[in-house]
Amino acid sequence: MRLISKRRFSRPVYSIVIVLSVLLLVSYSYAQKPTAKTFLDIGVKNARETEYSEAIDAFRHAVKLKPDYAEAYYNLGHAYYNLHRYTEAIDAYKKAVEVRPKYVDAYISLGVVSSMLSNYDEAVVALKKAVKYGPRNAEAPYRLGIVYTELERHEEAVKAFKKAVKINPRFAQARFNLGVAYLELRGKLLKSANREYNTLKGLDKDLAGELGKRIRGKK
Repeated sequence: MRLISKRRFSRPVYSIVIVLSVLLLVSYSYAQKPTAKTFLDIGVKNARETEYSEAIDAFRHAVKLKPDYAEAYYNLGHAYYNLHRYTEAIDAYKKAVEVRPKYVDAYISLGVVSSMLSNYDEAVVALKKAVKYGPRNAEAPYRLGIVYTELERHEEAVKAFKKAVKINPRFAQARFNLGVAYLELRGKLLKSANREYNTLKGLDKDLAGELGKRIRGKK
């Protein structure tokens, strides 16, 4: 969901750009009518230019032409997210997983935005599905661990973060949060926190320094 900063154009100019893009793509495809993929591509281009309102219009055209277009709903959710229209983003992500029930990235986005709105139960359900359907995706258990941490369910957070670093042993942020979760459980797990600290020193010195401070504060 990173923003890619580029030069902005005025809305009228961008409308012209959309029309010209469609015409070029149409002529290239032997004068056929614009397809759902045509509008998806236009929307993605608009989003990259941070013209999210225009992107929304394009993605809506895409799903109108192809109601089961999961990628278009997913990107529509991102466009809404970047305009801080979070409820509409959630609706778009839900539609994406409805038409593609194993869409891991959409489940992750749904979980993240749901947790932002304090819809934690919904976030946990979505992220558990992301973990289930994306066994090699370290981001899914990492995000689930973040939600568990916010809920102060630290034992479950530890399990989630451990799964994330098992998938990607160099996932520094996951190791940091695993160390913090160990500290929250205290007792014998202080040694486990130290172990993550030592590993983290070779991955991210800043995060290692922060975790080291927290460990010293618990002693």
